[in-house]
Amino acid sequence: MYTIKHAAQRVGITTATLRAWERRYGVIAPDRSESGYRLYSEHDVAVLCSMKHLVDQGWAVGLAATEAIRLDRAQPADDTSAGAWAPGSRSHPSPDLSGRMTTAAAALDTTDLATTLDQVFALSSFEAAMTELVFPALVRLGDAWADGEVSVAGEHLASNAVMRRLAIAYEAAAAYGRGPRIALGMASGSRHEIGLLAFAVAARRHGMDTDYLGADLPIEDWLGVVDDPALAAVVVAIPTTADVPAATAVITALGEHRPDLIVAVGGGQQSQAPEPAARLGHDIVTGARTLAALISARTSP
Repeated sequence: MYTIKHAAQRVGITTATLRAWERRYGVIAPDRSESGYRLYSEHDVAVLCSMKHLVDQGWAVGLAATEAIRLDRAQPADDTSAGAWAPGSRSHPSPDLSGRMTTAAAALDTTDLATTLDQVFALSSFEAAMTELVFPALVRLGDAWADGEVSVAGEHLASNAVMRRLAIAYEAAAAYGRGPRIALGMASGSRHEIGLLAFAVAARRHGMDTDYLGADLPIEDWLGVVDDPALAAVVVAIPTTADVPAATAVITALGEHRPDLIVAVGGGQQSQAPEPAARLGHDIVTGARTLAALISARTSP
């Protein structure tokens, strides 16, 4: 058991913050000594560590508390050690997201999908969760759909569950976006936007001020967006071969309308984009850094 001072030190917060989280959000309920002092267990510290990790990643405090509580309820009843569930702990095995997502999607099990994704995003940084777990799981899910293991409904259920988490992460990252303004979207008819929204989160967390336009945007709307002279760059996603013609038309039109604008592309078919579109690669962190460097080079005196 730990005193409030020692528990706060283990979590990496002040005692005042610990009291506030306990009082306002009910994230833990410590025991009391015979003298009335708070006593914190390993389990209490683990929950607080999960919450702090989320806050450090940009989550609103109230939302972080809700997620930490949900994660705590999802853990095995016989595993209450702080080391087992502390964010970033190497002793805690990563959940088999690919297997669990595919199984839950096949069974249309919304609860298990939500629990698994909550655990993944709570225990890793956003970028690590997406790159190391979520993207590979989505590839496995697509293969399962192609093989008939998962129905269209199941694939949509899982994809929408991921999109909801990305939307939360995007809003949570708003405080970081104070730098150059960029717009991100897809051409008319393009609808597979998970990768684009994940990149938008990474770009915000990298300091860019992002306008997320989403899927299926007509050329005339793109041209209206880039009329704003404050816009430093646009990012067009090209996830599939079928998206190449419409994306090419958008990129060409943008180049003619605003030759000074940085036009960057991402997605599985970005290599098919016309020049001089900048390729951001297939890693969201590297892509965000590449885009930031392009903008900096263009705006530097």
